[in-house]
Amino acid sequence: MTTQQLTYVLAVAECRSISKAAEKLYVTQPSLSQFIHSLEKQLGIKLFDRSVTPIALTDAGQLYVEWARKILAMEESMNNALSDLMGLETGTVRIGASSFRVRCLLARSIAAFHAKYPQIRLAIHEADMKQLRDLLAAGSIDFAIGSGDFEEKALHVEELAQERLYLAVSPHHPITKQLPPPLSADDIIHATAAYLRAEPIDLACVQDEPFVAANAGEYDRDSLNAVCRACGFTPQIAYSVHTIETVFSFVSANMGVGLLPDSLIYYGNFQEHPHYYLLPDDIALNDISLISRRNAFLSKASAAYALLLKQLVDVGTWSMGV
Repeated sequence: MTTQQLTYVLAVAECRSISKAAEKLYVTQPSLSQFIHSLEKQLGIKLFDRSVTPIALTDAGQLYVEWARKILAMEESMNNALSDLMGLETGTVRIGASSFRVRCLLARSIAAFHAKYPQIRLAIHEADMKQLRDLLAAGSIDFAIGSGDFEEKALHVEELAQERLYLAVSPHHPITKQLPPPLSADDIIHATAAYLRAEPIDLACVQDEPFVAANAGEYDRDSLNAVCRACGFTPQIAYSVHTIETVFSFVSANMGVGLLPDSLIYYGNFQEHPHYYLLPDDIALNDISLISRRNAFLSKASAAYALLLKQLVDVGTWSMGV
């Protein structure tokens, strides 16, 4: 069983498509298809069910993938342990986060780390928190960065920063006439006098309005439902979209109201913004955490990245839009 075999099967399992996996691996689709067919013939089992679209893992395929992740993680840990003998000249740091967090929060820390340690490879895994928990459990990543509840018996969770949710409403929405003066993106980013004077609103004031919710990510419809239920109502979700960035676009187009995190306001690079309204701390604040496995081997390279990330948070270059 070779590293190439494990890597190719994992790519097909994650992409659920031969063609997409081939593109990811920089090989041709026919060659990858033949490779998987030859491997299945060698093993005497079918790893993939090709009768469904997208293709799915068989029971044997599920087992193969579980062990493939463990084997590759062990190989990576061995390589990192060996690289520690050479100081911080070689090694790999494996970071997991949602696409939203990679784009809006991690770019600065990744660029700063690469400038300081150019020989160390940074492997970025973009996935939702459920997948990141699985990757951590399998040892496939060193850290995950995100928010939510975590099993602290198995995971070490360290708070990095806090993120605040705002009610977002299009300036053309009729409900704005019944709401207090809104906050602009500039108010939030620069903590203007208007921001410092703002009073939280009761989210229940928009309980009859249609909401836009994301299907995936840390701020998905389950998160929206939980916040609204804490305010005594169930939201009427008019549109379910894929990402928090699409929620922003739909709200801006006056297709409903939504909840948006301040990191999107800081780092989204949007030219136009909806109106924002402050919410009470008990429903609006979320911890962004650095999560790793308890008792796992942590290479010098990984420890150095974690330290740099925490330093950037402390001086405000990561979490405050400076």
